[in-house]
Amino acid sequence: MDIRLVKYMGSKHSLLSNGLGRLIVEESRHARRVVDLFCGGSSIAWFSAENTNLPVLATDLQQYAVALAGSVVKRTKTLDAVEIAKNWFDAVNNFREGSENWHMARRLDSTQIDMAQYVKASRSLCNRSVGLGPIWRAYGGYYFSPSQAATIDAMICTLPLQEPMRTVCLAATISSGSHCAASPGHTAQPFQPTRGATKYIAEAWSKDPLEVARRSLELICSRRARAAGETLVGDAVTIASTLLESDLVIVDPPYSGVQYSRFYHVLETIARGEEEPVTGRGRYPPLSRRPQSAFSRPSESREALAELLGNLSRARTTVLFTFPVGESSNGLSGDIVTNISSNFFDVQERRVAGRFSTLGGNNANRAARSKSEELILVMRS
Repeated sequence: MDIRLVKYMGSKHSLLSNGLGRLIVEESRHARRVVDLFCGGSSIAWFSAENTNLPVLATDLQQYAVALAGSVVKRTKTLDAVEIAKNWFDAVNNFREGSENWHMARRLDSTQIDMAQYVKASRSLCNRSVGLGPIWRAYGGYYFSPSQAATIDAMICTLPLQEPMRTVCLAATISSGSHCAASPGHTAQPFQPTRGATKYIAEAWSKDPLEVARRSLELICSRRARAAGETLVGDAVTIASTLLESDLVIVDPPYSGVQYSRFYHVLETIARGEEEPVTGRGRYPPLSRRPQSAFSRPSESREALAELLGNLSRARTTVLFTFPVGESSNGLSGDIVTNISSNFFDVQERRVAGRFSTLGGNNANRAARSKSEELILVMRS
């Protein structure tokens, strides 16, 4: 498993090795802090913490994103993944053994029925039984098998109380949920038990959440920041108004006209650890519980961009801004971003090859990732 702990659209993992990483290191020499305003899948925040001598402030609207970032940027020492896994997994196993849901799930696993029947029985089981965590009733039989759902609930309920172990184990749980979910790429909707999709459900449900978490722990614990940083859940435009002239700010805003919370609500539920009522084919929590960004509303995205850049300009920060060159579904494009930026900053433009998520491609009927051309704008007051 590489630095991409979760399946994340718009991941800048490849862009870091294609010019962005070098720019972050170069520009950090003139700054006192790196700020990742849309930390998302955490690639940029982790890179900045590991490759510069500056503390990192990683922010996002969603709690799962800052948990992923915080698992590395907030500590300066590596951790013993083996010891952490042993202590935590012992607690998980004890919790499962005391859960009737776990035993019912294991009995269902042992039945000899085809996959479509198994999915139907799984949904019925999780719907009629009371859960002991946020996953069983909301997502059991849909994104996760009953035994996976019971395990992830146990992982959430037994998270260590002490930091940094708690955040590290929470990040591993979020990673496990992302890689085990029976959904095409993200968690916007689960696979349905149709003739063509049952094999994808079977593949996802065959994964052991604890084993995925173990591999994630090995990755997370082996990394550390050079200087202890911070994380913050909040709106980027508001946070930008509090920044300082000495900040190097990396801006990688949404490029989708659909709210990112629609794609990552399962991960957000894991991060919050609270059971939510769910509806619809995607098993969505109430809209009031799904963070909404003006950058994903085509009618508001330009105004939000101008307000963000205005705040950053008034703070006299240096900004590294990344965005796809072509027109995006949120109404923005590379040209629009460049034109608005030039009202506030001196802008240097670079174009590099990149790859982006197709929001659900599984390489069977649609490629999971497609080539794109990305802008990297260096903005100076």
